[in-house]
Amino acid sequence: MNLAIKFFRYSLVGVVCTAIYFLAMFLCVEVNNIEPVLSSGISFLIMTIFSYMLNKKYTFGGSYGHKELIKFFIVASIGFVLNILIMYIIVTKLSMNYLISELVTILIIPLVNFILNNYWTFKSV
Repeated sequence: MNLAIKFFRYSLVGVVCTAIYFLAMFLCVEVNNIEPVLSSGISFLIMTIFSYMLNKKYTFGGSYGHKELIKFFIVASIGFVLNILIMYIIVTKLSMNYLISELVTILIIPLVNFILNNYWTFKSV
């Protein structure tokens, strides 16, 4: 499959996972009164589980394997650290609304994750 098709599929999965992320974020912050930085971490982990399953099936193909799962979670961990760092800086240091931070992370983290997943995690798939 060529790179453009992979990126398109990855983007579609990303839209679904972003909706899952924002739903989890809303439930954490607005319903359960969990502070936004912690809520972001919880939501990111929930989204990552869905992202692995959907991207493995629809974007990169192949069977589920432990090697790819471990690599995927390493990439997700890099994204997780970036997510928390961006959230911390924007919410805590700049005193801006957590939703602005979410918009910034949505622009940066998926691109980094696609590159790492395409050229490292699922390289052999």
